Amino acid sequence: MPLPRTDTRRAHRRSYRGAIACSLDAEAFHLWLPRPDDRLTLTEFGDVVALASELAELPVQREALALLDEHRQVTAILLDPPPLLGVYVGAFAGPGLEVPFSQTLSLVLTDHVADGAPTTRELNGYHALRRVHMLQGLLLIDLVMVSADRVRSTAIACDPDAAWFEADRFEPRGERGEPYHGVP
Repeated sequence: MPLPRTDTRRAHRRSYRGAIACSLDAEAFHLWLPRPDDRLTLTEFGDVVALASELAELPVQREALALLDEHRQVTAILLDPPPLLGVYVGAFAGPGLEVPFSQTLSLVLTDHVADGAPTTRELNGYHALRRVHMLQGLLLIDLVMVSADRVRSTAIACDPDAAWFEADRFEPRGERGEPYHGVP
């Protein structure tokens, strides 16, 4: 009688241990850096929902600011960054910021995420933060509101050209697997 077949693949669980305690002008925050073998890529909104569900494993109370490269691989996540750092992240140098990044994603933790459209305050915050990041040469992909039972994208709610609808541009093409940037 043959032995039962077992699946030798194991589910890979990302390690969020080791968030580094940092400070800027006496304001404490944490920094999480992905390990080389623990890549985190956010190409679709479902990837963001998965990340939002894992935030409980990180030392974060208010906001997680993910820094991403041009392929939407996370290079670092700032946890509860001081407001100055969160807004002007492209102008700072320091741990976690030495790896090139060109996109950002803000996940704001809240007690309640309402049904329906974002509030005027959320929309104004999204557009203001997006403009400031653009002035630094960065693309704010989204401002995501996260509660214990709901995740809502501000970009999807208000932007017909939201970055989440462009996921196909990150698919490899050609013999060398070059990333597709929307140019045939």
